[in-house]
Amino acid sequence: MSGVSDGLPITVPRITIGAPRSGEGKTTVALGLMAALRRRGLRVQGYKVGPDYLDTGYQRYATGRLGRNLDLFMMGERAVLAALRALDADIAVIEGVMGLFDGHRDGVVPTSTAEVAKLLGAPVIAVIDAAHLDASAAAIALGLRDFDREMPFAGVILNRWNPQRARPAVRDAFARVGIAILGYLPREDSLVLPARHLGLVVADELGEAVRSVMDRLADQIEAYLDVTRILELAGTAPADAGAVPAIRPTAPQQSATARGPFVAPRIAVAQDEAFAFYYADNLDSLRAAGAELVYFSPIHDSELPACDGLYLGGGYPELHAAALSANATFRESLASAVRSGLPTYAECGGLLYLCEAIVDLDGHTWPLVGVVPGRATMHTRLQAMGYRTAQVCEDSLLAPAGAIIHGHEFHYSSCALRGTPRPAYLINGTPEGYAAGNLFASYVHLHFAGYPAAVERWLHRCRSYAEERSPSSTDTGPVS
Repeated sequence: MSGVSDGLPITVPRITIGAPRSGEGKTTVALGLMAALRRRGLRVQGYKVGPDYLDTGYQRYATGRLGRNLDLFMMGERAVLAALRALDADIAVIEGVMGLFDGHRDGVVPTSTAEVAKLLGAPVIAVIDAAHLDASAAAIALGLRDFDREMPFAGVILNRWNPQRARPAVRDAFARVGIAILGYLPREDSLVLPARHLGLVVADELGEAVRSVMDRLADQIEAYLDVTRILELAGTAPADAGAVPAIRPTAPQQSATARGPFVAPRIAVAQDEAFAFYYADNLDSLRAAGAELVYFSPIHDSELPACDGLYLGGGYPELHAAALSANATFRESLASAVRSGLPTYAECGGLLYLCEAIVDLDGHTWPLVGVVPGRATMHTRLQAMGYRTAQVCEDSLLAPAGAIIHGHEFHYSSCALRGTPRPAYLINGTPEGYAAGNLFASYVHLHFAGYPAAVERWLHRCRSYAEERSPSSTDTGPVS
């Protein structure tokens, strides 16, 4: 991979778990490997290629650490590299996305697992579902290895494989093409993770059951995979990886204001059964800027905590619409705060919650917060999925007018706004979301590493809000 290296090494051993396509078992293998390595006493950091929120939640149970994302489209190459530099861990296990070479390609940003592995120099192990394969599994592996010889291909794991069926033929086929079998996993339906319309069920919903699954996955990995050899392969990842190709530079920091020293505010973050989709790096970015994060539940709390800013992430508000609607006291508290100018950023599920109402799949209408003038409707079919290049319409909470931000959409709902359009973005010329004053709400999920100026701009708005709420105070700190 050509490019200009910024000279900083990646010293942590690392391995990538990929597959020919989705559904081959790479999540199972990656989580089991993380849990097995942790059981051996190693400090393991899990990563997920792409924008997924759900797999990283399971990684926390496997490793004891927050799972993190590696997304070339939203983060940019330098931020992906930075995610592994100075990492305080003994090994990084990177779970791929979709098929090994699949991803968004718009002529500018390739986003596949293979591209991430090449950038990081992280050897790739391919998981192949061999339930109905014999020697053909070797042909698939050969194609994966030879399709892009710049990708560091290390071997395969055969999933859902009966080792008693034609075992010599399989081993002979892999020997003929010179590809190592690093182990296999027998079919085990009890280890299949539950899913719903947006992917896996949120890990925290399963509680102790998740820890039990991780223990059993670790048992399977230790029993059937050559974990010691996988560790050796992870250690072969070069320390000089990180030549940065001239694809898309990380967005430059922009000064949001020149008004004196910055005092970080208190940000209230929605966190409960309905709201759980946050990139760990986004929350870390707020903390790194000095913000204090306080968590609250729109389902269970009676009022919004004292704060200078509000973050409503994604999740499954549609599954908890009745409970969210029933908590009228909290809805009124939040609506009053947003209307008072509280700097509020809402993504996807957060956008739905701020609407006047949501219509569920049974046709029932549930009143919600009402600060976004419109109604959300759930559908049985996917309404949008994919990466987005979004242009900010007006000077706003997150960015100046005309700024370009890279994000991601994935939802089964639609949102029909009424009145004078106040879109947050233009996406391919189409208005999207809602932005007015200190409110910015959109279906688009952002990773702040790809546009770090958003954090600075948002927190300055929060500081201004705090100052305006305490006009008689000489203290410019956050509201307490």
